Formats: sequence, structure tokens, C-alpha cells
Amino acid sequence: MKKGQPNSWQRSAQWREISRAAIRRWNAKRASLPKCGARRKRDGEPCLNLAMANGKCRCHGGRTPRGDQYRQIQWPNGSAPDAERKLAAKLKRAERNRRAKERRLAAMTPEKRAAHEKWQRDHKPGPAADRVRRRANLKAAAEFRAISERADARPLSPELLALQAERERIEAERDRVLRQIENNKPVGVFG
Repeated sequence: MKKGQPNSWQRSAQWREISRAAIRRWNAKRASLPKCGARRKRDGEPCLNLAMANGKCRCHGGRTPRGDQYRQIQWPNGSAPDAERKLAAKLKRAERNRRAKERRLAAMTPEKRAAHEKWQRDHKPGPAADRVRRRANLKAAAEFRAISERADARPLSPELLALQAERERIEAERDRVLRQIENNKPVGVFG
């Protein structure tokens, strides 16, 4: 018998019936287990994968670090039964990635290396949507600054000129009254 081929017991009707019963029990149990509930990208509906201990599925709620921890290695849970094997694999993968990065950086021209370092300095970790929103906000702020700093070259209407003159006259009157009040302050306790 070839490896991976079912044997005579696995091909029997009794085996199939036992398997079907096990699948039915699992499906009945699965329906009552908590689901992930995160929004799917393709249709926006809730994700129906089984939730892990953190309430999300393996796709939506893994150990993805946030903020300053974004690019740091996340170590496996030490109480897991296969923690040593996972740790060894993670260390091996980290070392392999480090060597590959060193080779890539060594092969770069000085111009590409400078561009790469600039990108690493300027790039903020996080979702692409946040980066797009930050760029749009910066662009809008720059446009607003340019518009507000630009002098209005249109000639002023006579009404606007009259309003500006009236405003200047009222401000001058206000300043004169405030100076007069300041000069005529009472002296002493009872003034």
C-alpha cells in the first residue's frame, strides 16, 4: 500500500459512518463556538472563522504588534507544548532574514542605499489606509497654506473699501477711548 492511500479499514462502510458521525458532532459544536466577527475585505460581512482566545480568528487577530513593537520579533508562548521547536524555528528564520537583508544592502549602489535609508526613516508603520489619510491631510494643509499666503490680486469693490475704512475708524475710536480710560484711572484706595 502506498503512503497516503487509505487502507482496507479506512475504505470500509463502518469507517465512513464513524467519520460522518464525527464530522456531524464537530459541525454541531462549531456552530455554537464564538466567531471572529471582524469585517471581511471582500464584502464587509462579519468573518465567520472560529475565534482564538483574544476574540479574533488567526487571520484578523494574530500577534501582530502595534506602534513601536511593529518590526520586533514576537516570541512564541513559553507554556505551549512545542514552544522550544517554535522558538528554534523563529530564531532560524530571523537569522536567515537578517543575512538576506545584509546581502541585499551590500548589493545596493550608494544612491539606492541612501534612498532605502531615507524610506526607512520616513516610513511610518501601520495600515496603508492610515498612511494614505496622513498624506492627504498633509497635502490639504499645504494647499491651504499656499492659498492663505497668496495675496489676493483682485481689485476691491467700493463697498468693501467703505467697510474697511469704517472698521479702521471704529478701531481707532476704540483705541482712543481705551487710552482715555487708562489715563483717567482713579488714584488711591477710594479713588
